[in-house]
Amino acid sequence: MFNRAIPLVLVAAVWLLSSSSGAWAVPTVQAQVRPPDAAGLMREAQRLSREGSLTEATVSARAAMEAGRQGSGGAFDFTELEAGDLLVDLLHKQGRYDEARRAAEEQIAYWEQQTAAMARSNRRDPRITSMLGRAIEASMMAGEKAHVARLQEKLFAVVRPDPGQWRLSSDEPRLRYNLADFSMPLTVGQWKLTKFQPAEKRDSHTLVLYTQALPGGRLSAEISLSYDEDQRKVSAAERQAQLSAYRERHTPNALEVAMPDLAFDGLTAFKRGEPSECEGEECINVHWLTYRGDWRMDIDITFGLRDEAQAAEQMRQLFCALNWHSAPPLFRERPMARQIRDIEVVASLEDGVAKAAELAKQALPDAHFSAEIALLQTYIGVSQYQRADFDAARQALGLAVPAWEETFSNEILYRSALDHGADIAYRQGRSQDAVALNRKLIEWQESDATLGWAVPKDENALVNNRKGVHLPLRVGDYRLRPDTQGRFYYENLQTGAQLGLTVGMPVSSDQELESTLRSFMSKNLNLQAAGLHKTTFSPRSAVHGAAPATGHKWEFEVSPLPEAQGSSSADPVTDASRKTPTKMAFWIVDRNEHRSMLRAPVTDSGRSRTEADQIAQALSW
Repeated sequence: MFNRAIPLVLVAAVWLLSSSSGAWAVPTVQAQVRPPDAAGLMREAQRLSREGSLTEATVSARAAMEAGRQGSGGAFDFTELEAGDLLVDLLHKQGRYDEARRAAEEQIAYWEQQTAAMARSNRRDPRITSMLGRAIEASMMAGEKAHVARLQEKLFAVVRPDPGQWRLSSDEPRLRYNLADFSMPLTVGQWKLTKFQPAEKRDSHTLVLYTQALPGGRLSAEISLSYDEDQRKVSAAERQAQLSAYRERHTPNALEVAMPDLAFDGLTAFKRGEPSECEGEECINVHWLTYRGDWRMDIDITFGLRDEAQAAEQMRQLFCALNWHSAPPLFRERPMARQIRDIEVVASLEDGVAKAAELAKQALPDAHFSAEIALLQTYIGVSQYQRADFDAARQALGLAVPAWEETFSNEILYRSALDHGADIAYRQGRSQDAVALNRKLIEWQESDATLGWAVPKDENALVNNRKGVHLPLRVGDYRLRPDTQGRFYYENLQTGAQLGLTVGMPVSSDQELESTLRSFMSKNLNLQAAGLHKTTFSPRSAVHGAAPATGHKWEFEVSPLPEAQGSSSADPVTDASRKTPTKMAFWIVDRNEHRSMLRAPVTDSGRSRTEADQIAQALSW
């Protein structure tokens, strides 16, 4: 009876107090109430907010946020996120703007701590960028201009745009987009920039949002700037004809006449204003669509029904603060999309990498975005690697890898850049760089093959502690590549030589194993197995005191099957030609009920046997 009589918001308050010092504890209540439920507290906060009990709703929202954090154990929690949003909104509605800003910053600090604990980047975290926008709005309402500037600088730092494209001039203060030769204010009058989303690709949009408060509600202006390669086909005369046709079809209404025009040279502009709906209430929307050179700008504003005159005046102020000196073209003759398409087609052909690299070099002056730079430099670097020009390849791939990490738009090429970059580093004796790239490559290749495996910080190996197996990431000129579950390869990237490794097989009899291996060589490798020579070897154990392992080495005499003679033996990944083996060697290790096996082709040269023995001895089975 007593429990049901306690309002949920009081339960929240008791829980918050009980988490503080003992002097604030309330033993009688604590003994009779259960720990608060974050979702229940959130529902209570929402109910109180709807009823207009904003002070009580604020207490409950804060309690829901704290409960969500504790209940999540540091993981992402939607209740914590929603409650934090509601808390800032409620403080804002009550005019407690400085508290709203502090609450928003406290949320941001918590999320930053979360991402740091998980060793992740908070770059462009949508939670943080959204909450920064709200903190900026609250600071502006509180008259805290120093906080506005500080928070806008933090927004720029979190978004972390390409420094070659963007520059923040905090002394003016302005945000400059070098590619478009465009700059915009961080604040002007009561306008403040609260959202910044730079274009990551040539065909995507840069978005900025400006807001301010008017008597009838919020005035917002979203500016979208994008590059459209197809606009090169449209002449000035054609654009003028389109504008004339639009004006013939559409007579400007009073709202559109009242709204200002953008005054930039060479601009083709369309404007449309009409009633709309904003968060369930009637409002006004005005849209500007403008073209200049190959660039397109869209501006959308919304405001309350009674604020038309003030909105028009405020838009004039904002438009006057925008600077667009020119509209630079981002390609010379051929659109970048077409150049990249040609490169990818050529690269897919046999021996096409060298030709693709030549086309990539020709396209470099037109490359401005990370994905473009990464793709071109990868093809250039791989081609240089194949010619053994390792210094030049290192330079190209050194540009490709960080560019890929800005975009992650092509997993295959990113892996190729990492792979070749690591191989070059090993060959040049730059062990620290090689290990870092190799680790990144393995981590990026997470798949069924790596479930239960990890790369410890203090070891350059892929480790499965449950199975007691340690696989070095690199042995000599061979690097480890995961395949499917329990299957791996050691490959020489330059020659295409390859050794297969299988971990976690069930133990079988020698007769069954021999039959399986002969069948495998025939069906998968097109090899006819003849005589078999068996020896023993001592496998290395990764775990001191582990159950003893037995090691056997089987070596089959092999020759090509009659129907396979004369067929291509090129590596399907590297295109490197493979020598036909004269023997197939298998290292077989049994521990308890599990078997691991390494297979290696042995050619006439003694080097292949030496390299295979080296890998077998390097593994910790």
